[in-house]
Amino acid sequence: MTTKEVQRQIVAYDDVEWLVPGADGTETSPGPNDAVRKRLIQGDGGFYTQIVRLPAGFTAPAHSHDHAEVFMVLSGSCVFDGQAMGERDSTVVAADQAYTFTAGDEGLEFLIVRPGVAAFRAVR
Repeated sequence: MTTKEVQRQIVAYDDVEWLVPGADGTETSPGPNDAVRKRLIQGDGGFYTQIVRLPAGFTAPAHSHDHAEVFMVLSGSCVFDGQAMGERDSTVVAADQAYTFTAGDEGLEFLIVRPGVAAFRAVR
């Protein structure tokens, strides 16, 4: 029996830049009150992860993605599709399922884990 050698890469959180995601897929450098994200794991082992930081009261427009995701609150709070979520609360969103959320009074930082690069689709 042969064992496939796996190369492991450590992604150092502090080495990854915060970027502002644009609706057209571009990313720019942030200002002090922007909604920002750090793209961490980008395909290793079939996973894509990012951390998103939002200012207090920020509302994500109703949208969906073409991949399922795990959404976990790291700090702060939000109202996710009408339900309160606090630190370490998590939920799974199915592919193509629309959702929205609003950051709480202290802002929101959350982790996203997906099995692929997800397209953003606004719901009108």
